[in-house]
Amino acid sequence: MPDLLVLAAFLSFVVFLLTSRYRIPAALAGWCCIVLNLWLELPAFLSEDNFLYPFLALLALPFLLITMDRLLHDDPIILRLSRTAAIATLIWVPFALVPFLGNGLIAFTVSFVFPIISTLGHHPQLFAWDVIAENGFYNQIVLSCTGILAVAVMIGLVFTEKVSTRQAVIAFLLVVPMLLILNLFRIAVVFIAVADRWFAAFPDPTGTGDANFFWAHNVIAEGLALGFLFLLLCLLTRFIPSLKMSMSEAISVYCAPLLRLVR
Repeated sequence: MPDLLVLAAFLSFVVFLLTSRYRIPAALAGWCCIVLNLWLELPAFLSEDNFLYPFLALLALPFLLITMDRLLHDDPIILRLSRTAAIATLIWVPFALVPFLGNGLIAFTVSFVFPIISTLGHHPQLFAWDVIAENGFYNQIVLSCTGILAVAVMIGLVFTEKVSTRQAVIAFLLVVPMLLILNLFRIAVVFIAVADRWFAAFPDPTGTGDANFFWAHNVIAEGLALGFLFLLLCLLTRFIPSLKMSMSEAISVYCAPLLRLVR
């Protein structure tokens, strides 16, 4: 079912980008597929004690309602945001649905993470083509570990704007190599932290008796990743001033209804 939803989102956003007559229903369908897919993956996130994506799933419901309402009113700000989602979806979906691309990106990630871990003084073993092991910890690298989703979202944000060739080149060089390289070190450090049990003395909210992965990956690594994405976005606005205006307008559209909902 999730694969069908991902494909449906892809096709919906293709229609949104290529046609003007059906762009509103196509955007609505694309957003609905994204949110529904997020909700269908909630059991997997909860089983991994991941609190970021369940929080995003809860936030996605009022976000979707506001988005649907503004799209039906042909809001140019939400149409622009939908274009961002469309570009990001068109980049990410091929890696998610085409094994050659997805597995190739995973293999690429493993081929660089393994020597980084070794260079940092450890002795990992390649248990399988996508599994690195040490000290009884087996870390399977999956597509979500490759950083492709973050790259797709950032590229979507940039290329929604009308950018010059110079701006496009600078943005691409800032986003793609930087995110992929930093993601390799993120995986390596998380692996070492869990394998060496850096957080063995920390509280165990998971109830499993071993909260090392929870603290290393779900709390610290994801928190730092979000912080870095925010800083990268701020850096991009220095080269693409219109991006700052677009983000401010999108935030203003959602803030007032969300604040009313909270109150």
